Amino acid sequence: MTEHSVELGVSFVGVVLGLVILLVAEAVGAGEVVIAAGGAVAILGVAILTAVVMRLPEPADADSDHEHGHA
Repeated sequence: MTEHSVELGVSFVGVVLGLVILLVAEAVGAGEVVIAAGGAVAILGVAILTAVVMRLPEPADADSDHEHGHA
C-alpha cells in the first residue's frame, strides 16, 4: 500500500479541497460555477481513490471461511 501513498494523498486532498470549496461557496453565496467546481474536485478525488483501491491486490487469506460467515 505504500507504493500508492502519493495517489491516496492526492485523492484525500482532492476530496477535502472540494468539500471546503463547496462549503465556503455556499456560505458566502458564490455562484453556481464555483459550487460546481468544488463538486467536480471532490468527485475527482473520489474517482482517484476508487482507481487506487481497484488496483490493490486481494489479500491472500488462507482461512477464507470467515468471509462466508462460518466459524
